[in-house]
Amino acid sequence: MSLADDIYKKLVMDIVEHGIWDKDQTVRTVWADGTPAHTKSIICKQVTYDNTEVPILTTKRVPWKSAIHEMLWFYVKRTSDCAYLDEHNVSIWREWTNNHNNIGKAYGYQLGKEITLNGKLTNQVHHLIEQLKNNPASRRHVISLWDIDELDEMELYPCVWNNQWIVKEGKLHLIVNARSNDIGLGNPFNIFQYYVLQRMIAQVTGYALGTLTFNINDAHIYERHMDALQEQIEREAYAAPELWINPDITDIDDFTIDDFKLLHYKHHPAIKMEIAI
Repeated sequence: MSLADDIYKKLVMDIVEHGIWDKDQTVRTVWADGTPAHTKSIICKQVTYDNTEVPILTTKRVPWKSAIHEMLWFYVKRTSDCAYLDEHNVSIWREWTNNHNNIGKAYGYQLGKEITLNGKLTNQVHHLIEQLKNNPASRRHVISLWDIDELDEMELYPCVWNNQWIVKEGKLHLIVNARSNDIGLGNPFNIFQYYVLQRMIAQVTGYALGTLTFNINDAHIYERHMDALQEQIEREAYAAPELWINPDITDIDDFTIDDFKLLHYKHHPAIKMEIAI
């Protein structure tokens, strides 16, 4: 069994066995038919990957190219305009795209907007890389997607809202903070894509790869996903695949989807789960 599948199985079982239902509350999230989308959840769950393996599930197919496309859209394109996703037939944001074909001032917009730091005009991504290279011991390597002044101009409040980067003994560690994480659909996607981002940043800054930690404030399973997840965690996992990243890329802005290959990815079939909106 791959390490990612083992961690995921334990997380699902923890929520199933110890989680709290929200059925006594009014929830904003609904299914496509308008029915309230209730969840069972646990509070403040932490999962850590040592990154000796690629953390992608094998008990179902994870759409890995779409996961990388979303990360490139955020951190390389740094825009909330969905034209890039449309160009690559990625539909994951369709339910939250407005009439202007964007998601408002969320995610990529926050990463791409111009800011002044240390007297220099920059953006969060370029500042992070510059500081990792030149001030590695700092404990201020933080990316924030939560701008309280612009929350009302976002089509969806950021779920993964903050991440911090720490350099120790020549290794680049990443801590990702999520206010909310849909374990059935979002979590496998998020874990893999932030591993990819960590690999990208480590490559352009020259550090070895450290650990990847996810802090999940509300780790939940939707009621309609319960049966599908029970089926999934009973499947026998395969060995983890390998991720090739073009070693010639030294600038974060030069990455494209063609610079990534997921090798030897053996997996079980995808499992259909409804999207809550």
